[in-house]
Amino acid sequence: MNKLTEHIGEVLRELPPAAKVAVMLIVDAVVLCGVVVLSRILRIPDAAWPDVSSWHLYLFGPFVSLVALGALGLYATASRGHSMRIEQRIVFAQIVAAVAWVFYLMIFDFQGFPRSIAGIYPALATVALVGVRRIAAKLLTPSAGHIPLRERISVFIYGAGPEGLTLAESLEQKGRYKPVAFLDTDYTLIGRSLRGLKVHDMSDLTKILPRYNALQVLIAKADISRSGRRTLLDTFVNHGISVKIVPDIAEIAEGVIAPNAIRNVQIEDLLGRDTVAPDKQLIQKAVSGKSVLVTGAGGSIGSELVRQCLLHAPRKLILLDSSEYALFMIQREIEAELEGRADVELTVVLGDVLDAELIGDVLDLHRVDVVLHAAAYKHVRMVQENPEVGIRNNVEGTRIVAEAALARNVERFILISTDKAVRPTSVMGASKRLAEMVVQALAAQKNHKTVFCMVRFGNVLGSTGSVVPIFKDQIDKGGPVTVTHPDITRYFMTMGEAAQLVIQAGAMAKGGDVFVLEMGEPVKIVDLAAEMVFLSGHTIKSQANPEGDIEIKFTGLRPGEKLYEELLVGDNCEGT
Repeated sequence: MNKLTEHIGEVLRELPPAAKVAVMLIVDAVVLCGVVVLSRILRIPDAAWPDVSSWHLYLFGPFVSLVALGALGLYATASRGHSMRIEQRIVFAQIVAAVAWVFYLMIFDFQGFPRSIAGIYPALATVALVGVRRIAAKLLTPSAGHIPLRERISVFIYGAGPEGLTLAESLEQKGRYKPVAFLDTDYTLIGRSLRGLKVHDMSDLTKILPRYNALQVLIAKADISRSGRRTLLDTFVNHGISVKIVPDIAEIAEGVIAPNAIRNVQIEDLLGRDTVAPDKQLIQKAVSGKSVLVTGAGGSIGSELVRQCLLHAPRKLILLDSSEYALFMIQREIEAELEGRADVELTVVLGDVLDAELIGDVLDLHRVDVVLHAAAYKHVRMVQENPEVGIRNNVEGTRIVAEAALARNVERFILISTDKAVRPTSVMGASKRLAEMVVQALAAQKNHKTVFCMVRFGNVLGSTGSVVPIFKDQIDKGGPVTVTHPDITRYFMTMGEAAQLVIQAGAMAKGGDVFVLEMGEPVKIVDLAAEMVFLSGHTIKSQANPEGDIEIKFTGLRPGEKLYEELLVGDNCEGT
């Protein structure tokens, strides 16, 4: 019932003022005629009704009531408000109507018309009209957060299953979106009408777009894989439809999340493959109850490593970084997470991996079991222009930390490497390959207890310096979005995948291993840029579309930059 009254109220609110007045006048006329009927039934319940020629005697009262209400200004506007003054005018109008009615009955023959009806009528009419006004005031007053129908955004809902139906119900009650139809691929649902919305086949998208004039779609399907979601995104983008993702439908149904919490497509949704689920037992084996040192802990990868370690209760967590600001930020975050917990001891060390004495002292003082070595200069262009500093930090820093771990019989040492170390064409890639070779050489030594391994992965979504935040910043500034080459491709993984892979690799390593993540097909960077532009609500400016918003500009490959990245040096890759 609440849903019905809200819908009626929304329709009434969208009417122009003159139409609202007309509706009010018609409702009053019907109500007053009903009051006359009720008054006669109360007075002479069993009497037969007179013929049509006497009806003017009954209709005169309602007619005068309407004229009096109009003269008192109650039909001047369709006000949403309701006040005591309006009720007083209603009472006065009914008294006037009753008096006029009595005189009218005196003029005409009123045989069979009890004059007492004119006395019952004003009281019932007043109650009825006041009730109507109060109901109208409630209907015409929008609920909190209400958005007018004409301002709501017409959207398709992808998924006509339970999730989609729950979403449609929530959106009908409130929110800025107005669902117009369902889209699905389930042939058992296509053609049906659910909650008043037609279910259409995805293959009919081109045909139905002009009919519904909806340029957005909400994806509400819990069982859709990330790769399937990527295919959907490509389809919708090709049709000029922007996409939003629905949060947990169960939370919407319970009122935990408002329908306006529907989120934009995130960059992880463009990954093109399902994320690799972590093996929690392996992570616990590598971290739980251990003293863990994370070098480069303030960086994007290092800080995520710290977060993932914290989830699995290490005995001690040591964060080392040369950047005071980065170290302060991750320290503040982790201390907030540890509030009320006594199972993890947190230590922060401001220092450089090139300081051999410092590294040795840290390993000794904290009896480190596991070293996650993420400290490195990783930006290709920066290292290319500063080769000496980059090589010293990436190669010498790795040697110092690894040798210190070996000398103290640290249980495990894991080096974070990169796909750019494979057949390197840049100074940064070469420095990381040299770092791998240093670790492999130490692992080949005999009579030591430390297990050395390396983890090699591609670009990490959202990490500092990666293309995603750069593109986002360029889009926010109105472009252009710069891509070095139209054919350049890269492998991508999420931050969580990267950190979990590192920790799991430490648990699986036997010594000298290089671990890589199966990352599916590489992503074409120009396609990624175009999708980010479109999903940000803009259009591509090109020769074919000179009126577009943002241009994609090709700048040429930088020194040391590869067109395609590789993950393996040889073909002797084994599954884990």
